[in-house]
Amino acid sequence: MRMPFPKYPVLALLMGGSLAASGASAQDSKAQKAEPEADSPVGVWRGESVCTTGAPSCYDEKVVYYIEAIADKPDSVSIRADKIVQGKAITMGSGPWQYNRTRHTLSMESEQRIWLLNISGKRIEGTLTLPGNVVFRRMTLTRGD
Repeated sequence: MRMPFPKYPVLALLMGGSLAASGASAQDSKAQKAEPEADSPVGVWRGESVCTTGAPSCYDEKVVYYIEAIADKPDSVSIRADKIVQGKAITMGSGPWQYNRTRHTLSMESEQRIWLLNISGKRIEGTLTLPGNVVFRRMTLTRGD
């Protein structure tokens, strides 16, 4: 799935899908809050997003990802990503991601970036890859209880 991204890569994390997710009816919202399946990515995930290139504009971050189902779209989820700065959550972006149940992956692509998260039980490991196959960030998250 190709998605346009804004100029700033931090904001590009999850832009564009919040309107679709916020348009769900109250009934859909209740259905989304039902207990997720054991292998579902739905939930609150906490961890780190670490810079791998030494770029001066990149900072290691504590992060929280909020993953929700999207009604009538079993192959998609909505992710909101927050970074924690001085104990406060700052939303970096939100939007739809592709969910591959068979491979246990979440992904979002643009012409310039590929976000890929691999789900293994209560753990997610992922990367942000830039053109030239440069891994710019590595994310490690665990599901909150």
